Amino acid sequence: MKRFWIHLTLAACLGAALSACAEKTIIGVSFPEPPVEIACSGDFGMKLINYFNIIQTPDGIYRMYFSGNEESGLPENEWQQNLYLAESADGFHYELKRKIMDSIIEQSVCLVNDKAWPYRLVGNQLEDGKHCMFLWKSKDGIEFTGKKQLYDSKHDTQNVLVPRGKRMKLYSRITQEHYRNRRMTLSEFTLEGEQLSVTEILAGDFLYNNAACKVDERHDILFPTYYNTHGGTTDACSFRCYVTDGAFVRELPCALNRWVEENEGWALASPGFIFIGGERYLAFATRDASHDHGHEGMTSKYKLIKAVLEYQ
Repeated sequence: MKRFWIHLTLAACLGAALSACAEKTIIGVSFPEPPVEIACSGDFGMKLINYFNIIQTPDGIYRMYFSGNEESGLPENEWQQNLYLAESADGFHYELKRKIMDSIIEQSVCLVNDKAWPYRLVGNQLEDGKHCMFLWKSKDGIEFTGKKQLYDSKHDTQNVLVPRGKRMKLYSRITQEHYRNRRMTLSEFTLEGEQLSVTEILAGDFLYNNAACKVDERHDILFPTYYNTHGGTTDACSFRCYVTDGAFVRELPCALNRWVEENEGWALASPGFIFIGGERYLAFATRDASHDHGHEGMTSKYKLIKAVLEYQ
């Protein structure tokens, strides 16, 4: 009986400690070290390389999913990109493995609480000439099936799934005017793609992409990319940072902009934090040209930057 009470007391203390951590207030995100380059288009022999995200599988392997085109020239329709998989043992050095899916762009892959089908993929495909957002599931993260439409053509870049038990939060961009007035939206779905909540339009304006990063079971941190000009051009970017528990509660200090080089046409934050060697990193990509200047000859570089959450 005495041992039982000791175990019960330890469990109660641990629960109280975890609860106290969950109640801490996040007051900022800092990036104290320069970013580390992990891959670029040339490394994979791609003519065009695009949106990507990194996850770590239960057996410890890091997987990078990315859109790209490996043909000698650009396709007639630049959106006809394919989904590829690269893998790494250390999180920094990736080897191209295989093509996963044809004709998809602006995708996000995550692991969810489903033993039979642990992988979910959300991404855009053209349907009758229009961008539509779909959900797929997979047993192994390679063969995806069960395609289900989530949104119509108003929603696109970047689609970020954040797992929450048997549910998922989906952050995506909505375009309310042509190349202007872009906002971020948030909806909650079941693991099978049934929408559970009304789509909310979140903070911000004149933005492009975002990285929605899960902090704990309640909070996310969102890094939208805001363009400096409001005329719809994509020549410059700056990052903003918010912490949310379902709706934005406040903006956080964010020092990510100090690492954006002036000669970079624009930078793209990709979805999510990734832990490597016990350290929290944010994955992102940079380009030496913007959409306005076309994709021909564009070089993309994939990078990781160490992120430190500051609490009060």
